Amino acid sequence: MRINQLVWQHGGLAALIAIIISLVAYIMGVEMLVGWQIGLAQSLLIITTMIVVSRSIRQDEDGVIDFTRLLIHIMIAVGCILVSSLVFNLVLFNLIDPDLIDIVADITLEKVEEMIKSFGFKGDALEETLAETELGIRNGYTLWGGFLGLIYSSVFWGVIALIFAAIFKRSPDNKINF
Repeated sequence: MRINQLVWQHGGLAALIAIIISLVAYIMGVEMLVGWQIGLAQSLLIITTMIVVSRSIRQDEDGVIDFTRLLIHIMIAVGCILVSSLVFNLVLFNLIDPDLIDIVADITLEKVEEMIKSFGFKGDALEETLAETELGIRNGYTLWGGFLGLIYSSVFWGVIALIFAAIFKRSPDNKINF
């Protein structure tokens, strides 16, 4: 299958934007880096990239693109974003600022503890849940944890990509003239 070059342009640009978002959040403070705002911004970036890639590739291919081809192109663009974010996080948390993992773990555990207490957890159940959460957080910033996160994220965004590919596909009978 021939990959349309637009996917690399849009995927690369979106990957750069994702790194800039993370870098700005890091500069603004660790709370911002682990806050819901960064997750929302990156999710909107991925969805926007899916739409832009779908429309631009379909237009570049004279208004006709099948479902499978479009899905592959969308996932390549999303893969650019996810892989670049993974590499940035591994470099940031393991090379640039290794102490950042402790800070992120503390901030996240405080939020998780408040939430768990609101559900009525107390005593050993609370401590066991917090210990498992801390282990999960720390493992998430290792190479293996990052790789697993990449796989899970790819599956999640793959489901969304299926929807976008179904919406933006065009057969020769339904060709849109530009």
